[in-house]
Amino acid sequence: MIIPPVSPPFPLAWGFSTKLNESADLPRIRLSQVHGCDVVRASDSIQKADGLWTMQPGVRIGVRVADCVPILLAGFAGGQPWVASLHAGWRGAAAGIFRNGIDVFKAQGGDLASLVWAFGPCIQPCHFEVGGEVIEAARQDPAWHEGLATHGASGKPHLDLHGLLRAQALSMGLDPVNDGSVPLCTICREDLLWSYRRGDLSDRQWGWISIGSAG
Repeated sequence: MIIPPVSPPFPLAWGFSTKLNESADLPRIRLSQVHGCDVVRASDSIQKADGLWTMQPGVRIGVRVADCVPILLAGFAGGQPWVASLHAGWRGAAAGIFRNGIDVFKAQGGDLASLVWAFGPCIQPCHFEVGGEVIEAARQDPAWHEGLATHGASGKPHLDLHGLLRAQALSMGLDPVNDGSVPLCTICREDLLWSYRRGDLSDRQWGWISIGSAG
């Protein structure tokens, strides 16, 4: 398990799983992920969305990824611990799932100064070759800057997903000191991580979080 290198504001268990983790280490599935931007409160049923949040201690929530970005959030909302896990591919990032997650946090009385955030391993710009339509979709975000798009050896654009999400974080007033992101590339680290683009069609790693001890 890869633990985000940042101090959380209250006791929690969290991390990004790898190929080395046993299934018993992982949360149970609570989401049917659809590459959208809905963020819902965790329940015992499987919900169609791409983000979960809870204020219930001991409940492990998480998202499954294999090139997309798992986002973990933890902060005080109305004086109580609040955590979330979000699934952000390029569609979700461009559509605003991270912004929606922060809106949910604020709606619960969230204190942005207390919020820690971490982006997990994903396909990094060294390998994330995309079509021009992907760059155009990302350009619609108000935090966009042209440094988020580069060109690879083929001349096609490459997108920096971590960079786009970080730009969104700063535009929303999140403190960069509270950034515990792990910039590992799912393509580069075949020894450690699953990658859909590399041909791993069913296996996934998790970004998961739980208030207090893991339940």
